[in-house]
Amino acid sequence: MDANNITKWRDDKDLPECMMYMLQNEIMCDVTFRVGHDRTLINAHKFMLSSRSAVFHTMFEGSLSEKGEITIPDIDDNTFRDILKYFYSDDITITNNNVKEMLYAADKYMLAAVKRKCETVLKQTAQSEHATKALQTGYQYHLLELQKESLDYIEMHTKACLLSEHAVTLSKDCLELILKSDFLDCSETDICQFILKWGKHQCELAKLEPSGGNMREAIGNILYLIRFPNVEMKFFSKAVANSCILTSDEMVSIYQSHFGETSKAFPRSLRVPVSKRQIYSLNRYGQITGPMGSSGIQSLTFHSDKEIWLKGVNIFPPFNQYAPRIRGDRLHCYDPGTVSISIKVLNDSKEETFQQQKNINLSRHGGQVQQIDFCKPVRVTSIRDYTIVLDGMTHQHFYGTDCQESVTDQQSGVTIMFKNAPADKNGTNINSGQFAGLLFSV
Repeated sequence: MDANNITKWRDDKDLPECMMYMLQNEIMCDVTFRVGHDRTLINAHKFMLSSRSAVFHTMFEGSLSEKGEITIPDIDDNTFRDILKYFYSDDITITNNNVKEMLYAADKYMLAAVKRKCETVLKQTAQSEHATKALQTGYQYHLLELQKESLDYIEMHTKACLLSEHAVTLSKDCLELILKSDFLDCSETDICQFILKWGKHQCELAKLEPSGGNMREAIGNILYLIRFPNVEMKFFSKAVANSCILTSDEMVSIYQSHFGETSKAFPRSLRVPVSKRQIYSLNRYGQITGPMGSSGIQSLTFHSDKEIWLKGVNIFPPFNQYAPRIRGDRLHCYDPGTVSISIKVLNDSKEETFQQQKNINLSRHGGQVQQIDFCKPVRVTSIRDYTIVLDGMTHQHFYGTDCQESVTDQQSGVTIMFKNAPADKNGTNINSGQFAGLLFSV
């Protein structure tokens, strides 16, 4: 090392920069790793690793502490260097290209913050045709939010997800999570067709003949989550009966169910997709008054006593009573203009679970309530705070007063509690302001 660098590398450097310099130049390193398939040599400091990971602390200081070089064959050297960079500097970069490897390493070394960052990246794939893959990853690494978002997407796009290349690689446990849902947006025939495909794939993996007996053993008890009485009889007779995955008594009971007999083995209740469920409207205001001219962000926190699907919000729209008229040869038209608003829904971790831009027409007179339908439903977990945020209200609008802090919808039996949102500084609270009500399904 250059003599000048021995002293100058500390000058004007913060702690992470100094620590990274020591790592990269192997200054006072006291542990050596052989990493990856090629057993790449990487040196580090026991103190730093133990300070960030309980696994490394046990590795160095436990009753069976490691001596000499430590071999880590299951993590590639690039990923291990990225993890070391996080240990020494708190800096980490996670992308779709490295998230799988980073998640494995974070789980192995109990790095909760890195797992959360990985989950944030993976959530992008949860809302796509790769949702089944995201569900499997979420289940494997106990990422509950990723599981939930993946299931939400699968429920709303079931047929497309089951046709994806990743679907047949689902574990039995993940497949069970899907089949337990009452919200799947496909026919029971589609589900049955996929199960046969999945069962054959499991037999191929086990190098077994795809016989009825082998497929049934692979499928196991999740077979009883399939609602065979709702499967098209033509498909059932041609594909299911010939597959021999059902016993003779089970097949007879399903045929009898089409003539009014109840099948004791298989449920017949219909799955009702979220998009087709009844929508309830719950209003919180007593009167409408105004106008008010706040143009900043307005927000309100709420929670529900039951799990619901939030499908929209009623707002007090902006108006422009001074808008000019367009003059034609014979027709004078009032043109109030439009305004672009943004609506977001945040969970109790302040993570954005929904965002939508919408152009709405300005009216000439205030005092109305306008329904804003969401482009996709938002699953709201019971007894958990969510905050709805409205931005872009650049014109005057009326607002609700005599608002109720707790409102129960008599039809659905759902009770929603409202709370003040700390971020709101523009007049919306539990007593008055924006957000006339919510639209939801159960």
